[in-house]
Amino acid sequence: MHPEIVVMELLAVADVPGKKLKAATVRDADRQYKIVTNAKNVLEEKVGKKIVVARPGAEVPGLDEPVKKANVGGVLSEGMLVDAKMLWGGSAGTAIFLDDDYEVGAPPPASKPR
Repeated sequence: MHPEIVVMELLAVADVPGKKLKAATVRDADRQYKIVTNAKNVLEEKVGKKIVVARPGAEVPGLDEPVKKANVGGVLSEGMLVDAKMLWGGSAGTAIFLDDDYEVGAPPPASKPR
């Protein structure tokens, strides 16, 4: 797994005005990032949970290029949320939330937790 795919903490979720997108504020061990997403399971009630994020430069299975910063819906997105299909070959389209025992800044599990 690429070292730029890590566990982060979800700090805040806000709607992107005029779009069907959300801006998620997350943090790793060193800093905060803003990630724009259309994942339906990224909700305010999930703030404080651990989530899997690909930082800029990450090589994500299924993507042709490394993750980079991009303007999405008028907001600078500093990475992307990783779904189960990208990481473990499961279902796609929802962000991966992990139990609280996963450490912020650490790599996500190599296989889907039970």
